[in-house]
Amino acid sequence: MYLSEEWIEEADAALRASGLCTPEGDAFAVEQRVGEVVFHMVFDHDGAHVEPGPAANPAVVFCQSRDTAVAIAQGELSAEEAVLNGEITFEGNPMALLSHRRLLARAEDVFADVRARTDWDT
Repeated sequence: MYLSEEWIEEADAALRASGLCTPEGDAFAVEQRVGEVVFHMVFDHDGAHVEPGPAANPAVVFCQSRDTAVAIAQGELSAEEAVLNGEITFEGNPMALLSHRRLLARAEDVFADVRARTDWDT
C-alpha cells in the first residue's frame, strides 16, 4: 500500500539497485512529507537509498497531501503544476534541485516499477 513501511522498503530496494550516485563529495537528500508520512531519499557517491523519517540535512523538503502525491504518482498531475497551484510547498535550496534535476528524473524512472505494483487505496 502506498506510503506504508513495505512501500518505502520497495522504493529503497529499487533505488539501491539502480546504481544512481553523485560525484564524490556531492551528497544530496530530499525529504518528502506526505500528510503524516515522512521519508527521504539520499544520493551520494556510494549510491542512493530511501529511508523512513526525516532527513538529517535535507537540501529540499517537499510537503503535500496524500491526494496530491497520488495524483502526481499516477500521472494525473505534474509536480510543477502542483507547486504552481500551491498543492506542494517546499523549503530549502531550489538551486540544489536544479543542479540535481537529471539525477531526480532518473530516480523517478527507477520508481516506475514500484508505482506499477502499488496499491493506491488508503
